[in-house]
Amino acid sequence: MRLLAQPLAVAGLQAFHIPIVASRPVARTPAHRLECPVAQSDVPVWRSVSLVAFLFLVTATFGFLQPFVPLYLESAGLDRKQIGWLLGLGTGASLLVQPLWGRLSDAWDTRRPFILGSAIAAGAAYLSFPFVRSVPAFLVLQAIGQNGVIYLSAVGGVLVGRMVSSKSGGAVYANYRLWGSIGYICVSLLTGLLLTRHGGPIDRALLDRAFRTVPLLFVPIGLLAFAVPDRKDGPRASGAPRKAPLPPNLRVFLACHFLYTLALYGASNFLSLFMKELGGTPLWVTSMFAGGVVCEVLVMRQSGRLSDRYGRRPLMVLTYLLLPVRLALYAACLSPLHVFLVQLLHGLNFGIVGVISVALINDLATDDTRGQAQARLATVSGAATTSGPILLGFVAEALGLRWMFLTAAGVALVGAVLLVRRFRETLPNPQRLPWRWAAFLQS
Repeated sequence: MRLLAQPLAVAGLQAFHIPIVASRPVARTPAHRLECPVAQSDVPVWRSVSLVAFLFLVTATFGFLQPFVPLYLESAGLDRKQIGWLLGLGTGASLLVQPLWGRLSDAWDTRRPFILGSAIAAGAAYLSFPFVRSVPAFLVLQAIGQNGVIYLSAVGGVLVGRMVSSKSGGAVYANYRLWGSIGYICVSLLTGLLLTRHGGPIDRALLDRAFRTVPLLFVPIGLLAFAVPDRKDGPRASGAPRKAPLPPNLRVFLACHFLYTLALYGASNFLSLFMKELGGTPLWVTSMFAGGVVCEVLVMRQSGRLSDRYGRRPLMVLTYLLLPVRLALYAACLSPLHVFLVQLLHGLNFGIVGVISVALINDLATDDTRGQAQARLATVSGAATTSGPILLGFVAEALGLRWMFLTAAGVALVGAVLLVRRFRETLPNPQRLPWRWAAFLQS
């Protein structure tokens, strides 16, 4: 069976352009260089398949949690301001842990025990939702669950970054990460379909059905900790890990990323409530999120390849300029269909930022500081997703969801202006864009 399974696995990976790390030299033409980068160490095919499955399942959990945690909290009797506080503080609590996880994983040169522990904690937290009633209990569970999810999401970029050189890191991470987007689509649509078939309003009794089963996805995620590729660095020159660098250009990017994430995910936390306000069913809610992720899949692989060729900055400028327009359009929506159509622009946001931000951080890190560097990115993202729901929750409760979207658009515009004016390229020696009018994108 193993002799049969390996060539089938290889064929499947090649069909979807998943990079296969070879144990012997592979002849490559320039056309193949972005599609099949050879990593710095030998990785068996089954470990590449395990990494695909890991990213598939981790992002699949987002396909459930993103639409349904806010709806669950509302069904438990919380208002929009309380939901914002709870989501924000739950994420904020994880900021105390993420840098420690990054430093320890670098010091111990392993990520497997952290993957296993994060999966167990997150699964137990979200499975416990149907059994609690008080706001403090929800806060504790959300903090535990969100901490696990943030680490599991960040560690995927670390595992891929340690396999390949930064010159091809964008394309390789995109090729793996698109499987995560497929997982998101599958779980989101399936959950929405099953809940809609049960009928009735979106209340706690209906949502309890989902929270008793879907978080079990964290069980195979934990088991995959023993199978994903986790290359060792070998002996270190000194016992202590190096500190990840923080050059001025990286500080600018992290500031921009904070504003971008605050606006995007602060507003996204209330999208499912907005859909419910407009009369959307659970299937409408999940189809809206899944539609954006379908576009994300279409954009993601191309964005990684283009950023490896022309640099990280051009696509980052485009997606940062698009976000305030997208957020302002939500305020004009009058039906679930309108929200669905605007959400399709998510592909041009996360389909670019979700790949290039990870590759950009890997550009500026080495193998022995990559865990810290990705944990730093996760911490900035966590700070933004802490502040976003709290700030925008106040606006939503006081002025309504439409004014909340316009406020988020204003924050995103500030981040876009800062990025265009201050951020510089991180990829060494990118090719010049072929259009003269687009020169400012690479300046």
